[in-house]
Amino acid sequence: FNRKDLKEIYEYCRKNTAVRYVIVQEVDRFMRSPDEQTYFYVKFWYELKVRIWFADKPELNEDTHVASLLRYMEGWRAAGSNEERQSKSINGQTAALKEGRYPFSPKPGYKRGYERGIQEPHEVRGPILKMFLGKIAAKQITPAQALSELNKTDFIKGRAPFKMDKFRKIVADPFYAGIVEINKQVKVRNENGLHEALITKTQHLELVKIMADKKKVQSGPRKNGNPKYPLSNMVVCDLCLDRKNCRTVGYDHGNGKPNSKVYEKYRCRACMRRITRQELHTEVKYRFEANPISSGGRDDLVEALRVVWTQQEGQAKQDAVRIQHKINHLQEAISQQVEAATDPSNASIKEEILTSITKKKKEIKDLDDELDSLTNEAESDREEFLRFAFDFVEDMGSNFLEITPENRARCKQIIFPAGFYWDSSNKVYTPEVSTLIRLAAKKKDAEASDNSLLVRVQGL
Repeated sequence: FNRKDLKEIYEYCRKNTAVRYVIVQEVDRFMRSPDEQTYFYVKFWYELKVRIWFADKPELNEDTHVASLLRYMEGWRAAGSNEERQSKSINGQTAALKEGRYPFSPKPGYKRGYERGIQEPHEVRGPILKMFLGKIAAKQITPAQALSELNKTDFIKGRAPFKMDKFRKIVADPFYAGIVEINKQVKVRNENGLHEALITKTQHLELVKIMADKKKVQSGPRKNGNPKYPLSNMVVCDLCLDRKNCRTVGYDHGNGKPNSKVYEKYRCRACMRRITRQELHTEVKYRFEANPISSGGRDDLVEALRVVWTQQEGQAKQDAVRIQHKINHLQEAISQQVEAATDPSNASIKEEILTSITKKKKEIKDLDDELDSLTNEAESDREEFLRFAFDFVEDMGSNFLEITPENRARCKQIIFPAGFYWDSSNKVYTPEVSTLIRLAAKKKDAEASDNSLLVRVQGL
């Protein structure tokens, strides 16, 4: 009942009332359980008037009693198929682990062996990792020192350097001590793995203790990015177009000393070239200022806002109908409970009935207030909506840095589809300006207006 994809589809259909069908290729792609399949099938139809339509079996789409039974049977078959697949996979993995095999991808430092599920130490990476794990266990070096030295060896040849979060898991992994363990859907621990161990169990216990005492100092990436650096991953360094990972990201830079001054900068991940936060933000704002919205674009904006507001009004009307339906249902329930309360045979539960009536009356009052707000504030909301939209467009550059990451990405795609680039002089430019929204060329425009569309991309 918590399927993320179906919830997103449901919300999309609720907002877009023109949707009438959700087309599914096969029944088991929609749901692998007959009960939940029926739940969502009914929910989409009775709440949104949207039909679930199965493309592979048209007979399931008929509005008959037989079709209803067939839909349930298809969901039952899908559930059985899913259970069989899961049981085979789980039983097979469990049996392999109990035998001492590890039927998964090779661990760092190992490679696939000749026997299935028995990994062998890699001829180059295995001895290197064994050496560093032994030194950490003997406290000859710290985990941080080991990581730094490891990243200078052939252990990472052809691979990205390790960071402490991943290295921490490797150091504390019991696999390197000859133990196979899985604690997920399959829960098995076998102390006698069939693969060759790199360290002893005593060394493993010491490594676990060392890593447990080492506190994590990295909080990890922010879910929605760092609001201080809204242009992270949105600007490309044009000196590194032929290199991987030429993304520009923001970071706080200091000199390494306690209480030192913090410098706010953006940095290219490939060449490590830097630009100050203020300088990059100013350059991006200038790109918006250099491409003001034309009169034609303003007319298009007004029309687009009218369409959007009409859709919002339609949604508000739907919400009003839904609320009124709830009010009518509660009023009918209250009437029935009033009759029940006056019935002498219900004397023993009269207090509970009266309490339920009071609760429903309060709910009706809240719904009435919500309904009034929907109907009485529509005009003021419309004015506020239009005022916000025009204010936003007038200062698009500054507002672009303040909106949510999702809306910022949409805004960039609409106005500057090719994104932003910064050159060796720390100047920001864009290869393309949208003619749909910004500076659509007009016959009466000045020559300078057309020239503003001339942009370049170095290296493309």
